[in-house]
Amino acid sequence: MRRRITIAVAAVVAVIAVALAVTHLTGSKAGLPAVGSVIPAAQRPMAPVIAGTTLTGTHLNVAGLRGHPVVINFWGSWCGPCQAEAPVLARVATETRRLGVHVVGIDVRDNPSAGLAFEQGHRIPFPSISDPNSLIAATFGARAPSSTPSTYILDARGRIAWAYFGGTQYNQLELAVLRVAQ
Repeated sequence: MRRRITIAVAAVVAVIAVALAVTHLTGSKAGLPAVGSVIPAAQRPMAPVIAGTTLTGTHLNVAGLRGHPVVINFWGSWCGPCQAEAPVLARVATETRRLGVHVVGIDVRDNPSAGLAFEQGHRIPFPSISDPNSLIAATFGARAPSSTPSTYILDARGRIAWAYFGGTQYNQLELAVLRVAQ
């Protein structure tokens, strides 16, 4: 009898895990029409205001980059997957700059000195806003990052055109950036 109960509990846990994974991949949890795929233009929600002080001390308002696609990456120096993803973002930033694409990092739950050391150590060629209390992420509401790292691509009109929660791979991110930049 105990064995049957254990098997039943394991089955319920497995079903819940699958349901959560499907929700994560389809975007329902994220309040987005899709996660990991370019969102059709008619379904793209506006991004919230993304502004703050960069790790180097200058003010940056992403609205000033309208007219260009913008990759937004939420990261932290303490985050192992962020460390693995850093070269991917640096490469995409460098290789898509000629297309007018901008990349902006949001350093979350971190102190600015650790974030700046991370940027310098990984030779990050784009600015990052310091957001130690994750206030910028909170402005995304139901579309907020569900993990660190998380990446969004905003189209030239400032709408969320693509989102991915977790570390991205070069081919995945480059393809999404190129599709949004078209």
